[in-house]
Amino acid sequence: MKHIIAALILIPALAWAQWTPSKTVTTTIGFAPGSGNELSFRIASSIVEKQHPGVSYIINNRPGAGEIVALNWFTKLPADGSNIYIASQQGPFTANEVWFPGQANYDPMDMKFVTTIAKSPLAIVAHNSSPTHTPQQLVQRLKITKDPVNFAVGATAHQLVFEYLMDKTQGRRDLAKPVLYKGPAQALQDVAGNQVEFGIMPAAVAYPMVKAGKVKYIGLAGEQRLAQILDVPLLKDTVPGLNVYAAWMIVLPPGSSQHQVDYYNRVFVPAINSHEAKKLFDENLMYAVASEQTPAGARRYIEGLRAQWMPYIKKIVLE
Repeated sequence: MKHIIAALILIPALAWAQWTPSKTVTTTIGFAPGSGNELSFRIASSIVEKQHPGVSYIINNRPGAGEIVALNWFTKLPADGSNIYIASQQGPFTANEVWFPGQANYDPMDMKFVTTIAKSPLAIVAHNSSPTHTPQQLVQRLKITKDPVNFAVGATAHQLVFEYLMDKTQGRRDLAKPVLYKGPAQALQDVAGNQVEFGIMPAAVAYPMVKAGKVKYIGLAGEQRLAQILDVPLLKDTVPGLNVYAAWMIVLPPGSSQHQVDYYNRVFVPAINSHEAKKLFDENLMYAVASEQTPAGARRYIEGLRAQWMPYIKKIVLE
């Protein structure tokens, strides 16, 4: 009898240890190529593939409507563990529900949280030829401009920065407008090409073009300056409360098993915390957050984010 009981106790542990995905895992991202979602995941997955050979991660880009197109598709997939999604933390879990009611055919909180990969503060950037250089100059310009001022944005969270900026500074909404792109990389390209003067995107995405001398940072929507770009000011010092991060996390479809969640957490968290990943994150203005690396910790952060931002988002009426 004791042997039978011991065997029964071992069954859950054996099932957890034996479950692995198929040889190819489809990784869906709700933006066109070049997003922070993709960049952060490629850093982590390249390490995972070396540490756990036999499983490869294939990127599936499905841009449109601030990740709604991708998530409408992803959340209806079978919960067999062969598909993962790299979600932004802000748009899909806060603004999309309020700003685009009826378009999303899913409850984002039904997805299974695995871990946060990394974060990078959002930044306002401008083409190098722009006469605006600082947050103070930008605020003043938005108040008195007599000419159109456009901001390229690649995600819902990026538009939230624009809306907050305009709300708190009482900028001229008749002349200052956001222009929505399929992803931050595409928004950055048009700022670098001087097709649009300003852009809002993760500091990580803008960094290569800043180093190339194509665009410049106006300010960061973060809580502290970044060591690699210490001269870039924080927007919150001019516009209090303007503190919105780009952050990327791994989630599974609704109904996925705990064994699947545990597997992906077990292989990705050590990779995210490795010296190799830290070096690459540092080089790309990203950082990992230990408190969000458990499923419970990731969910807890999202619940806090919703409590913080959704009441404010509900007050914003999009034009």
